[in-house]
Amino acid sequence: MTNTLKVSVFILIIVAAIAGFASMIPQLESPAPETLEISGELSGSELANLGQTVFESPEAGCLACHALGREGLRGPDLANIGATAAERVPGQSAEAYIHESLVDPCAYLVEGYDCLMPQTLEQTLGPDKITALVAYLQSLGGEVTVSLAAQENPAEGQPAPSGTQGTTAEEIFASAGCVACHTVESLGVQGVVGPDLSTIGSHLSADEIRQSILDPDAVVAAECPVKDASGNLTPGPCTPGIMPKDYGQKLSAAQLETLVTFLSELK
Repeated sequence: MTNTLKVSVFILIIVAAIAGFASMIPQLESPAPETLEISGELSGSELANLGQTVFESPEAGCLACHALGREGLRGPDLANIGATAAERVPGQSAEAYIHESLVDPCAYLVEGYDCLMPQTLEQTLGPDKITALVAYLQSLGGEVTVSLAAQENPAEGQPAPSGTQGTTAEEIFASAGCVACHTVESLGVQGVVGPDLSTIGSHLSADEIRQSILDPDAVVAAECPVKDASGNLTPGPCTPGIMPKDYGQKLSAAQLETLVTFLSELK
């Protein structure tokens, strides 16, 4: 009895000491993410600097496919796009070409590349960030001519474009850009980047599918389409970091669950 009491007192002393030590450690708080403010009173260089922030952000996802000074994982090198854009389409300025390539990425394709870029970037970012992106890309080898004043901003009081449109699984899947990467036989879409989802419900539970959407690098699929030396698609290992990690912000709770339910039933 005495030994038990001594042991209990000793344990209480140790616990108290650990708690006291822990309370002395400074607690770190994660700062709230900064909101990117873009106003109409910006010089070309200031707008381009903001555009670089957009370009490097997970929200835009540009770095998942593109690179500067070398070929990107899935997209062309953008190091000198400000100069080459003016030569791509006769009679079209670099500003117009870059803008159209962002809002309608399948309009012009660089030889040797497929149309993989989501066609919802303008809805995801909004017109001001698209304008900043145009300025940044123009600055890469060219002259910044775009300005916020030249763009038509949303009317005051109107909600900004949401990240993803649609209520049905098919609409959400297309609006979120999933069709650019994934194959789903029941939808008649053929992706060329991510794993085939045609029978994903046979391999993953609803919870695992939800995790793969919200945290795509938590578990990376084993097999994805990979281009060989001849440009043909062959099965190969999937590359982490390709799928955007911000679908938790782009999708509403209802849209997320609609997608999860749809994919879990693909068996």
